[in-house]
Amino acid sequence: MYSVRKEIDSIINIYLEKLVSIYTLLDIKYSNDPCLYFSRLKNAGLNEVDGRAAEMGSSLCAFRAYLDTYLRNEIEDYMPSTVHLIGPGLSLDFLLKAGSLKNLVKYPSGTLQILGAEKAFFNHMRKGTPPPKHGIIFNYPGLSALPPNKRGKVARTIANKMAITLKMDYFKTGGNIDSMISEIKNRMSDQV
Repeated sequence: MYSVRKEIDSIINIYLEKLVSIYTLLDIKYSNDPCLYFSRLKNAGLNEVDGRAAEMGSSLCAFRAYLDTYLRNEIEDYMPSTVHLIGPGLSLDFLLKAGSLKNLVKYPSGTLQILGAEKAFFNHMRKGTPPPKHGIIFNYPGLSALPPNKRGKVARTIANKMAITLKMDYFKTGGNIDSMISEIKNRMSDQV
């Protein structure tokens, strides 16, 4: 379902691109939200065909919102500790990349840290380029805002905590995730 959600994003963007090129001539300006643009088109009093085009865009946005809610609920039930630590979107990215929670639990924190940066890792192994400091984990809130030479340390801290929460989710145990989050935030503030 998560891959379907990503495809819907690209469909909405392509559809939006085509509509914006048409309706810019009618002085209906695009702001940064495709769904808001589709609703503006619906309310612009256009002819029936144009109204249906806007309706289709709104339907795609509604389906995306439904998928977001569905996926968020499912991932929160499946991996509650990890979702609390890194958020639903990032948890889904890791789950999709690994294939299952069972596979994620097997990974050490160093692998979790660079998961998604396989190309850079193999270039490092073959050509001797610098090793990757992060992969998917780069999307953790606030990590990209850190100076590039400090991101690796924080990514490692996040991966360490994530390895713990994955095991908590797999074995259905509990733990103090809020202290892990505060430790990550302290590490991030130390690196600024």
